[in-house]
Amino acid sequence: MTPTDPESAQVDAIQALQENFWSMWSNFGKGPGCALHDDGDSLWFDTPISTLPYNTVLRFSGDHDLSARVDRIVRHYAERDVPFTWVVHPTAPDALVDELTRRGMQEIDVVDGMIADLANLPDIPAKPDGFDVREVIAESDTRQALDLIAWRWKIEQDAIMHLYAVNEQLRVGTPQALARLWAAYDDGVMVSKTALHFTPGTAGIYGVATRPEARGRGLAAHLVLWSLHEARAAGYTTSVLHSSPMAVSLYRRMGFESIAPFTVYASADWEL
Repeated sequence: MTPTDPESAQVDAIQALQENFWSMWSNFGKGPGCALHDDGDSLWFDTPISTLPYNTVLRFSGDHDLSARVDRIVRHYAERDVPFTWVVHPTAPDALVDELTRRGMQEIDVVDGMIADLANLPDIPAKPDGFDVREVIAESDTRQALDLIAWRWKIEQDAIMHLYAVNEQLRVGTPQALARLWAAYDDGVMVSKTALHFTPGTAGIYGVATRPEARGRGLAAHLVLWSLHEARAAGYTTSVLHSSPMAVSLYRRMGFESIAPFTVYASADWEL
């Protein structure tokens, strides 16, 4: 096979999507009071936040002892008495979905794994009038970004302190940051943001969110393309993201191509 073979390119794209996703979300298992479990075939994490998706199975590979391995993880979260999510990634075992549904887990979301060549980015659209936009560097901006994340994922007020603690691992807003954020502000209040997480050669888009009162103004497109241009300037060649169905057309206009779905299951009747 040559590097331009379509089948080989598909395999490489799926691997880039998975590796960047696993790398980004595994950081949530490394913060204070958290735990990351990685035995090679499975990767999953615990946090003190009892809100989805802050206790999640990220990777599950191999067909050996499938039922017993699923039982072990399900039992772990049951003993903690927390809801959890399980991401069925493109290279997960074919039988995994049956194992999850047999244990009462429900499909709650399907996201589109997408990839783009950063050499072919469109220009950054003009900044929407009435908003300030900047990279999140200042401590006050970082705190606003974490509060916006808490709003997006419906984290209870008494658990937000744990989200702040997790940022001790991510170190957003510092030169050592594992994720870089860009945000838009209306009269000093953050109303939209996007994040990049880097793995070798690949910049992953995460955390695109806009408050309802600021939607429809083009903020997400401006911030995403600005961050991607920054990634290209830093030497990255590929970008990946995991899109909701309603945002797929937006990302296609930016040059992203749909590659494979990631299906999210939850331990109860929860919504992301």
